[in-house]
Amino acid sequence: MRMSNEIVMPWGTLTGIRPVKRVVQMIRAGMTEEEIYRTLSGQFSVTDEKIALALSIAKREIMVFPAPPPNSCSLYVDIPFCPSRCIYCSFASMGVDLMKHFVAPYLEALFREIEATAAIVSDLGFRIDSVYIGGGTPTTLSAKELDSLLGKITACFDLSNRQEFTVEAGRPDTITAEKLAVMRRWGVDRISVNPQSMNQKTLDIIGRKHTAEQIDEAMALVKKFDFHAVNMDVIAGLPEETPEEFASSLETVAAFAPENITVHTMCIKRAARLTTEEEPVLLSADLDVQKMVRFAHRLLKEKSYFPYYLYRQKKTLGNQENTGFCQEGTEGLYNVFMMEELQTVVSMGVGAVTKLVRGDRIERIFNIKDVREYIRRLEELIERKQYLYEFFNHL
Repeated sequence: MRMSNEIVMPWGTLTGIRPVKRVVQMIRAGMTEEEIYRTLSGQFSVTDEKIALALSIAKREIMVFPAPPPNSCSLYVDIPFCPSRCIYCSFASMGVDLMKHFVAPYLEALFREIEATAAIVSDLGFRIDSVYIGGGTPTTLSAKELDSLLGKITACFDLSNRQEFTVEAGRPDTITAEKLAVMRRWGVDRISVNPQSMNQKTLDIIGRKHTAEQIDEAMALVKKFDFHAVNMDVIAGLPEETPEEFASSLETVAAFAPENITVHTMCIKRAARLTTEEEPVLLSADLDVQKMVRFAHRLLKEKSYFPYYLYRQKKTLGNQENTGFCQEGTEGLYNVFMMEELQTVVSMGVGAVTKLVRGDRIERIFNIKDVREYIRRLEELIERKQYLYEFFNHL
């Protein structure tokens, strides 16, 4: 791995993954925009560009997302299988070709956790606002397996109040008409199709097995199923990709006119193949990544998208951020609730993290990240979730 020596610090000394949450708190504390600019610029050396971005998202969140009631929650379910492992990935995911014999026992264990968790959620009287199935790539499952999963979730939880139901379809080479029909039948109204790049050379370098043409085919198929919102992801700063190639990818993605576009920034994660392989990969220079991110904001503004949530990560190229953009009225509730820690997220599956939110008090319950250990120690993980009763005993 070869990295640039250039240093760009648009977020200054500001730490933490949730700068927008900090700005929301400032607004609710009665600070004026001038005071917010002065604080972030003077104390943390944040640039005016990033302050304006955080402020615009914070104001929209306050306007569009009222604080959910304390007896509400979102659900997250993890499917940790992918067609291949991307070079930058550090999630608890694995290639399904190597682990396909674990899919059936994993789903059996997951269904048991879903049943046990649903009983707790029901006992506590929680109202479920959103459901999010991520990973990994959930559509690595067959249509029959996906049908069983969605059916189990719907049978176990009371979803009568849910406002959105999301599945990360992710890889275009896992998307079929049969799977999309299954999703729509169970009420899924938001999906993701995540090319990351439309440049075939880049796709090959990062370890994707699909082609750019398959992205075209997947989007044509998805549009036949009338989802409320389709998200597409791109990543600024992918190995050996130039600003011009990134711009071309984003322009192509925007031409599909998905309701949501998420612009991530390349992050150097300790557990990713990128940091462990002997063959060096040329990473984008910080200033080039800055150009990519600025181009994304300009283009998407021209296309009538606006930023609605944002988060940062450690060791991100150019000290940039990840930003979700959407067309008017298509914001993803789960993304905002989770990133801004506005409500409890009850999570199931390998590597899943349940986040308990009660006012300013936030605690977490962690699941094991290894599929084999998850299956073997399932009863222990189910027992951990009994803590929900203690945490919410005064609701």
